[in-house]
Order: sequence, then structure tokens, then C-alpha cells
Amino acid sequence: MAEVTLEVEKRESRGKGPAKKLRAEGKIPAVLYGRGEESVPLTLDAKNLHAILHAHIGESVIFDIKVPGHKKAVKAIIREVQHDPVRGDILHLDLQHISMKEKITVRIPVVLIGSPLGVRTKGGILQHILHEVEIECLPADIPEHIEVDVTELDVGDSIHIQDLPVEKVKILTESQRSVATVVPPTVIKVPVEEEEVLAEEEAVEEPELVEKERKEKEEEQEEEEKKEEEQK
Repeated sequence: MAEVTLEVEKRESRGKGPAKKLRAEGKIPAVLYGRGEESVPLTLDAKNLHAILHAHIGESVIFDIKVPGHKKAVKAIIREVQHDPVRGDILHLDLQHISMKEKITVRIPVVLIGSPLGVRTKGGILQHILHEVEIECLPADIPEHIEVDVTELDVGDSIHIQDLPVEKVKILTESQRSVATVVPPTVIKVPVEEEEVLAEEEAVEEPELVEKERKEKEEEQEEEEKKEEEQK
């Protein structure tokens, strides 16, 4: 779990127009909220946020935020990110104020490691079914991800939520859900059309037919020549 300082400014105006203007200035509108607290509209520097997220790809990050008007810095996590559907730019950020002494729920990635037995020896196919799980724990105990060793999986074997190796966290995702499985190799049968078979047979028989017709013509010519000589 990484802890990073995030610089913010208080946002006075709300709505689509002001938000669009902020984005044009290289800033991202955001909101900070917490249980029993009034939400606080903020703005963040887009380049600074992108640099932080890029440096901590795949990690859960706790932000230290000094909100203007607050005496102390607060701890917060990203609860939701809104992206532009075309360009992928961050349009808005939801930050949740947290206490390091209270458990929270977050989603973390599941990472598969190793090459399954059924893939190596029987040509099976590894399917990664569940890429994230929801957990509950103290903020300091949030893992970057959960690693799952799939080395011993044979064809037909699966790993479920209840099989995941975790400590200090409670997994909230249904225990019977499959995380990964190895399925048999796919065999694709290509049907051979009857027309293709007939065409091949005709292609084989054609030279024999031509030779037969040639001999018949030669025999006919020889008989005609014999008849002409007898008449003379």
C-alpha cells in the first residue's frame, strides 16, 4: 500500500461549463466525501495526478490531502474515476475520506502466476475468469494484488475464491466463483464438401477418359482405312 501526497485546490464553481473550463486549463474536477461529512469540491493538477497513477500502476494508493480550510491533512482513496469514452482522459475523480483505524471495502486485482500442468502437457487453455475481487480490511492492510499460483492446474481443474491465499483481509466476493480454470484444447473439424470430393475424383479420372477416347478414335480410323483398301 503506497501513501502519496496529493495537492488540491478548493473549487468554488460547479456544473458542466466550469468543469469543461478547468479541463482546458489542465485541471481535473474532483469531490472529497466521507461518512457523515459534507462533500468538498476540489480541483487537481492533471499532470501531477497522471504521474502518480503511472508510478503506482496496479497498486492501491492512499492520498494525504491538505484541504484548504481544514486544520489537518486527511487520508483518502480513489473511489471512482470517470473517463472520456473516446480519448480516455480523466474527467472527474471521487475521493473518499478514510480513517486508518476503520475497515473499508475496495476492489483489488487477481494476478495469475506459473504455467499450468494441463497447458504444458496436454495442450489445455488457461482461462482467467475473475480479474478483481472485493475485500474488506484496514487501509494499511490493503494488498497491491492477490497472487494465485496455477502451476498444478490440470485440464478440468479450477481455482475458486475460497482457495485464494489471503491474510488480514476478508474477501466479500462469492466464495464459489471461479477465478481461473484450464479447459481442454479446442479441436476444429473442417467439413469436406461432397462437391470438392467429386471434383477431386473427376480430376483423377479425367486423364484416363481422354486416353480411352483417343484410342477409340485411332481404332475407328484404322477400320475405315482397311475398308477403303479392300474396296480398291
